[in-house]
Amino acid sequence: MAFATGAALAQIPGAPHLPGPLLLFLALPPILVSRSPVRERALPLLVAAGALAGASTVSTRACPPAPTEPGPVALVGRFLASAPLGEPGSRATSRAVPFVVDGLEGCSPQRVVAPGPVDVGKPSRVTGMWHPNRRGATLVARRVEPLPPQRGSVATIRWLPVRWRGILAKKVEELYGDRAPLVSALILARREGLDPDLRDAFARAGTAHLLAISGFHVGVVAALLTALLGAAGLSRRRTGVAAALGAWGYVALLGFPDAACRAALILILVSLSRAGGRVPARWGALGSALLLMLATGPRRLAGPGFQLSFAGAAGLVAWAPRVRAALRRALGPRAPRGVVAGLAAGIAATLATLPVVAWHFERISLVGIPATMIASPLVALAIPGALASVAAGVVHPGAGHLVATLVVPILSLLEASTCLMAGPEWASVWVPRSWIPVGAGGAAAGLFLLARASRVRRRIRLGVAAAASMGAVAAWPLLLTLQARGSMEIDMLDVGQGDAFAIRTPGNRWLLVDAGPAATSDDPGANGVVRALRRRGVHRLEALVLTHPDMDHIGGSKAVLASLGVGAVIEPSRPTAKEGYVGALEVARAHGVPWMQAHDGEHFTVDGVEFDMLSPPLPGSPGDTLRGGSTDTNVESVVMAVHYGAFDALFTGDAPTFVERAVAARLGEAVEVLKVSHHGSDTGTDPLLLMRASPELALVSVGRGNRYGHPSPLVLARLRAAGVEIRRTDQDGPVRIVARADGRFQVRSRGR
Repeated sequence: MAFATGAALAQIPGAPHLPGPLLLFLALPPILVSRSPVRERALPLLVAAGALAGASTVSTRACPPAPTEPGPVALVGRFLASAPLGEPGSRATSRAVPFVVDGLEGCSPQRVVAPGPVDVGKPSRVTGMWHPNRRGATLVARRVEPLPPQRGSVATIRWLPVRWRGILAKKVEELYGDRAPLVSALILARREGLDPDLRDAFARAGTAHLLAISGFHVGVVAALLTALLGAAGLSRRRTGVAAALGAWGYVALLGFPDAACRAALILILVSLSRAGGRVPARWGALGSALLLMLATGPRRLAGPGFQLSFAGAAGLVAWAPRVRAALRRALGPRAPRGVVAGLAAGIAATLATLPVVAWHFERISLVGIPATMIASPLVALAIPGALASVAAGVVHPGAGHLVATLVVPILSLLEASTCLMAGPEWASVWVPRSWIPVGAGGAAAGLFLLARASRVRRRIRLGVAAAASMGAVAAWPLLLTLQARGSMEIDMLDVGQGDAFAIRTPGNRWLLVDAGPAATSDDPGANGVVRALRRRGVHRLEALVLTHPDMDHIGGSKAVLASLGVGAVIEPSRPTAKEGYVGALEVARAHGVPWMQAHDGEHFTVDGVEFDMLSPPLPGSPGDTLRGGSTDTNVESVVMAVHYGAFDALFTGDAPTFVERAVAARLGEAVEVLKVSHHGSDTGTDPLLLMRASPELALVSVGRGNRYGHPSPLVLARLRAAGVEIRRTDQDGPVRIVARADGRFQVRSRGR
């Protein structure tokens, strides 16, 4: 653990410059909790030595950042997989496949959309165009050229498993057709072509780990090999070692994923220990596997898969026996041992991985344990069946199809049971990421208070830690409310090419202006706006203001209405047949959310923050003649002024220049913050508005490398000439403004 801590600290910018204080901090807990004079002297030295060793293994080589502008490129490297099944652009598949660039093997693979079939694991030159997006960047290839392999080189041998995996993936496609993506995920760690709806169902049911090659899969393969070798008459000790080595062959074929390597390391260490006549220590194999994997690749520590794998295994080692004993006492001796053992393992692993899952995915499945108990036996049958079908298909295609026919019903039952468990809305709940450090801090505070109380029993210590953790989480919203007193906040959320602005009042109540584009998933919790609000502990919006019915502004409103309580929807009420608009109407009606018309002259106040609608005018009013019968939805944009004491902000939606001129003529005073119209397009940000508003800060919500060329250089030059500071999501990420009633405000962003 000291080695892992040192490796983690060395990856934090600036940490290597503070080795002394960091190591002293690491040495304090052992001094506080130890009772032996020997431990008091030895443990701090061990911690310091382990931390220094871990820090020294971290490579200083930096991976290149993802491109932020579109442009041509040529890369040389190797594909890790071929394009999945399905037509390009279909919802059931993503055509992007991983591509490792030569010389950057330790970095994340690039995402490449190939124009056709590719040679997996063989050298290739890819030429195409970068397309930056929220996930980084995707290379859309125009041409893929195979390069001559280097005969007899180490690289050729190293890439052989990848080539074999590509061959097996093609065989799986031949045998299973539409279900090939699920089979490839179960036995080959390939999830590129998996239906997003099915992937979301596994995530909501808490069984997503079954789609990633993990210790469970390696255990199934090892058990199958053990049974076969035992039937062949091999001794028990030799069978264990041979099965562990066979499992390593399977792991090598998969490309050495972290969770599979952890399981294979534990298998080989335990089997060697038993072969030598020794009883394996409870933590020995797990700790050794952790040390070996971090020593060969310390950057693995930052990966969610690595953390989940070791957290789950640690939970099994630490808590599964105690939970099993407690369940036996509660359920009685008649309870089936297999059910009790499976339930205990599920509870222990779930509790141990709960903080990691909540931190990385901000979602917790409430049906994960029963869903895993249902799905695990099916996966345990599907894995050997699928492997047998592929092996039989290599020998004779007819035999492979025969075995695959027997596996298909198991796959159908797995899909049906997963979708059934994931169906209820309460099956999966989203939690703010802030709960994790708050809960951990509460638990640490509780344990610190008991550190010197040697007579307190272990159960009482754990109870106090759990109570302190839950108390800290329960008190966190109250602390946020107290912190909010005396200030308001405007958050420009990074939603790519779209708009979404969250406004917090001094009473810690929230409003949302636009909801950004729709997410690729139908799961409301996967929406970026919902996730950002959940991180702030938002459960209710006083109002959702939709400036106009364009999908980059209202696409996410359906997810917002389905996930959060909303007091009212305010929008221009100019109906449209767009699916996003109709879907939002239906969800609002289903949840009893009032739908109100926004028009010039409307005014409301929340916790001392005033909201004034300056546009659009009511249909038929004198101001409505400015539209001239235009069908452009941007003309109908809600323009809203926000006032908090001496602080003022102006939200312009996508209003064009002639609407801005009409607003400028009625603008009472200068504003501190201007939300730039239409993502910085040259159709807005009129010079007259800039002169009358005289903003100090301009906010531009825009996607990286967007195809519209937003923001316009003309608009940016106009803002700079007026002396306005510019913050934009494509360069600065999310931007937060904290304002006070005297007009002062602070700006925080990721980029500056």
